[in-house]
Amino acid sequence: MQIQSQKGSMVLDYYPTKTWQNVKLHDKVLKVLTFRGRTIIKKVISTQDYINEVYDRIHKFKYVDNNVDHSNLHQFVSLNEVN
Repeated sequence: MQIQSQKGSMVLDYYPTKTWQNVKLHDKVLKVLTFRGRTIIKKVISTQDYINEVYDRIHKFKYVDNNVDHSNLHQFVSLNEVN
């Protein structure tokens, strides 16, 4: 999923995750925050945090859903990032 601020300067991408052993982590999401085309943060968050964050940004801060579906693009994460 991808959402962005109304002016488009802040973009958030959320990707499903998997381990190096190719095990899909259904309870973790990779969050990538980009500001004016520059990656600022890459962080693994819980699925619940992802749901809450997207809801807040769309309803409170009027972010726009870009209709970009990343659901088939699982990203590798280390177990250190997951804990």
